[in-house]
Amino acid sequence: MRLAIAAWAAWAALSAGAAQAAVDDGEKPVTLAVFSNMGSFKASGAGADGTQNIGYLQLIYSPGDWGAGVTSSLAATDYVSPISPERLKRSGMTDTSIVTFYNMRVGDVMTRFGVDLGLPTGKASQTSKELVRNIADDINQDLLLVNSYGAGLNVAGHLAVSYTSGGLTWGLGARYLVAGAYDPMSDMEKDKFDPGDSLLGIVSLLYEINPDTRILFSYSRTIQARDKQDGKDIFRNGDAGALELRLMREWEEGLTAALTLSSRAQDKNERLYSQNVFKTETGNSNANSAEAAVEAAWKQSGKLTLTGAAGYKSVQANGYPEKDYLYDGGRTRWFAEPGARWSLARDITVSAKLRYAQISDNQDNFSPAGATYKVTTIDLGLIMGF
Repeated sequence: MRLAIAAWAAWAALSAGAAQAAVDDGEKPVTLAVFSNMGSFKASGAGADGTQNIGYLQLIYSPGDWGAGVTSSLAATDYVSPISPERLKRSGMTDTSIVTFYNMRVGDVMTRFGVDLGLPTGKASQTSKELVRNIADDINQDLLLVNSYGAGLNVAGHLAVSYTSGGLTWGLGARYLVAGAYDPMSDMEKDKFDPGDSLLGIVSLLYEINPDTRILFSYSRTIQARDKQDGKDIFRNGDAGALELRLMREWEEGLTAALTLSSRAQDKNERLYSQNVFKTETGNSNANSAEAAVEAAWKQSGKLTLTGAAGYKSVQANGYPEKDYLYDGGRTRWFAEPGARWSLARDITVSAKLRYAQISDNQDNFSPAGATYKVTTIDLGLIMGF
């Protein structure tokens, strides 16, 4: 989720001009997107396997300089992990996201701002028995797309400014999230959880080397306030920074490719220790990570475009000794993703992707003997303009 927010900020800071250009080109104001994602995983070396099926619906209306969009989804999750012999089975609607934005251009400066809402349409509460079956280890980011079905009412304001001069486009962005409280355990009293608010800032630079080649640099920083439970401070995530370098090139007419290199590091958390002492943890339970990915699109005809992506991710061991219960040995992941897009008509596009990933999870409390996960996902989409 944190990486997804960082990606949003980079997009917001640099796409304000692109969004306005799309409007100027006369595109239809309504976009409807329907996606279906079917995933499964299985581990060797650990008693773990599962499936997750998700259906997404997104509707965006942008008749001019402003716009609004709504995204909602249904998900069904079924898995067993090394931490619990009982399977977790959960299904239902997730929270609904509403995004609003307004684009304003003054000379070479494009400004984009708006307010986003996270509506608590999903079920946030679980019983204590269900909650312990959830995969709380960070590996859940690589196994599943949906790890939370619901939370409180979230409100976020965002602002992005970009300035273009010659072949350079500078971008600045910020997003402040006011997180709403919710009840995580339905069979426990006085456990109301209030996530801390967060502030995300980003700076970016897009340089056009030549008409066929561009390079994007971005750095983001996330600052998190303290989480509360029953009105008392219990935890604070360490500040996190993410650095990304992206090289984009059109090799010939109809063939484009991009190489992305990124890294992420997070400071120590603050937590509540015995005797109600709230202080910075002795080690750093957050692990640094680095990723590399390449993606390409090759237009075969006026209607068919072949797509492909591959990538590698390395998560280092965290800052605790091996025998500590907070120790995480890290993991590596690689993936390959062939796909295709078909333009059935000028305003109707169908897409399909098949991803295979392999994750090697090193020894820690979640995987006492280490484990290798094989993950397969199929993604189908339909996008229509009106």
